[in-house]
Amino acid sequence: MTRTPAPAVFLSLAQARRITVASAGPSTADTDTAAVLARLNAVQLDTINTLARAHQLTLATRTRTSTTDVDTALWGKRDPIAFEYPAHAAALVPLHHWPLWAFRRRTSRQRREYPAPGLRKTILDEISSRGPLTLRELRTEREPSGWDWGPTRTAVEFLLWSGELACTHRTGWQRQFDLPQRSVPEKFLTDALTDDDCLTTLLTHAGRTLGTATSDDLADYLRITTATATRLLPDTPLLTTRVENWNSPAWTHPDALPAADQPHQPGEPAFLAPFDNLIWHRPRTTRLFNVTHTLEAYKPAHRRVHGYYVCPLLAGDHLIARADLTHHHDTLTIVRTSFEPGPHPTDTAEHFARACTRLQKTTALRHTVIADNAAPPATVKALNHALNRTRAEQPHP
Repeated sequence: MTRTPAPAVFLSLAQARRITVASAGPSTADTDTAAVLARLNAVQLDTINTLARAHQLTLATRTRTSTTDVDTALWGKRDPIAFEYPAHAAALVPLHHWPLWAFRRRTSRQRREYPAPGLRKTILDEISSRGPLTLRELRTEREPSGWDWGPTRTAVEFLLWSGELACTHRTGWQRQFDLPQRSVPEKFLTDALTDDDCLTTLLTHAGRTLGTATSDDLADYLRITTATATRLLPDTPLLTTRVENWNSPAWTHPDALPAADQPHQPGEPAFLAPFDNLIWHRPRTTRLFNVTHTLEAYKPAHRRVHGYYVCPLLAGDHLIARADLTHHHDTLTIVRTSFEPGPHPTDTAEHFARACTRLQKTTALRHTVIADNAAPPATVKALNHALNRTRAEQPHP
C-alpha cells in the first residue's frame, strides 16, 4: 500500500485557487499557440461548433488571437507543432511529447479492438502508397459515416492509439492520417521509455499545469487510474500539500508556489469553453471555485439547467457567471445566463460585457445580443447597459 508522505506545504483555499489560475488559466504573458500548448500539455478536441471548436477557444483565450490564427498555427504550416492523441479524451499534444505516450501505445496494442493483421496491413499499405489520407478516403462505400464506428474507423483509431498511424494535420475538420515516420521527427519517434518513466514525467507536467492538485485530479488529467497516480507521485518533484477544506491530500509543483502569495495579475475577464483545461475535472472545479459545472449539450433540452453550450466567466481567480453562447452570422448571442453569488451584480455585468467584447474578437463576430428571456429582466437590463458602455469605449474602426 502506497503511503502519502506528510504534507510539506499548507495552503489556504484562496492560495490554491490563485496557484491554479496562474498555472492553467489565461495569462497576460501568453502570445504563442505552441507555447500555450506546451504549458497545458494537452488541449481537448470536440466536434461541437456552436460557438467555435473547443481547441480554438481554449488556445485563443490564452493567446489573445483569433480562432483562425489558432488553426493556422496548428495546421497551416509545413512543420507541425502537435499530434492528436487520446491523452485526455481526444486531444492535441505537443509533438515533442510523443515519447511520453509510449505506455498508452503499448497498452493499445493489447486491446481486443486492435485490428486484425489483414485489416491493419490493408490500411497501412494504402497510406504508405498514397500518402496521408482522411477517414473518408479510407472507408469503403458500404461502411457508415459520421459518428458510427465501422470496421475501418475502429481500426484507424486503434492504429492511431498504438502509434502505427499519426495525425499532425487536418484539412478543414478532416483528420489526415499518415505513417509516423513521415510526420513525426525522428528524434521523437521512440518507445524506449518504460511505462513508469512515461507516467512519472507526465504526472510532473500535469502537476506544473494544474499548480496544486489531488491524486485524483492528476489522474483525471492523464486519464489513468488514481491508484497508478498515487503510486508514482512520490517519485516526482511535486510537493505533498494540505489544502484548506480538501478531504484528500494534494501535490504542488515547486514552480507554482510563488503564485500563492502574489496578487494574481489577470488579463481581461474571459469566457472559458466547456472543455477548457481549467475546468476539466468537475469535482476539482467545485472544490476550487464553489461552482458545479457540467456539460449539458448531450442532454435533452428539457433537462438542461443552464443551457446547451455553457461557458463559465472567469474574472481574476473566480468564476462569477455562466452563459449559454452561440452565434448566428456575425452576432454573438447570449441564449441564457446566470450570475454566481458573490460579486455585486453591477460588477459582474461589467466583467461580462468586457468578456463579450473579447470573445467577439476571438471569433471574428461584430455584435453581441442578449435574448430577452436569457435571465430575469433586471439582469438583462444590467447586461445591456454594460454592453452599451463597453461599446462606447471601443475605438472606432
